[in-house]
Amino acid sequence: MKKWLFNPFTYIAGAQALAIGWGIMIVTSIICFFTKTHFDGVLDLHYSANQAPFWMHLVEPLIDWVILTITIYGAGLAFSKSSIRMIDVAGTISLARWPMLFAALIGFFIHVPAKMQTLQDIQNAFTASMIFFSILELVFNIWMVALFYNAFSVSCNLKGSKSAWIFVAAIILSEIFSKTIYFLLSKQLN
Repeated sequence: MKKWLFNPFTYIAGAQALAIGWGIMIVTSIICFFTKTHFDGVLDLHYSANQAPFWMHLVEPLIDWVILTITIYGAGLAFSKSSIRMIDVAGTISLARWPMLFAALIGFFIHVPAKMQTLQDIQNAFTASMIFFSILELVFNIWMVALFYNAFSVSCNLKGSKSAWIFVAAIILSEIFSKTIYFLLSKQLN
């Protein structure tokens, strides 16, 4: 069971993983629309008080997936001595996002005030339940990162401490690229 939770990529990869991952990303996007949850960065998740258009909830995980897939694929090509297949990287990275389904569901239990102008507004927003659900969301995010690493390791055939450093660099670059794209996108929309 542990292998299925943290490294299903030894069983499922390529086009099959891609189809399952995309299906989960679409379901997650639908939930995000109703919970006002945003994946505005490869590792970022935010709950909002404002409703965004449905297309934005579909595009956000797609942008994150494309950026991370390209970065991981590039790292694999640069550092692996094995033959790397783009479909394996794309599939395993899409499937690795599945814990975000649970993180999106948490949005049903979180209320984000529309405006927080006073210290009292901020204190009211951070209730014990909000802190509990935030910690739970962090657990799902850590789980996703562990899956990302295993997807990278399996699809690029890289292991050991060197692969961990390559993965960390790829994640940091992906986060920077995704945040840049979201910044540019927000400027265009405003």
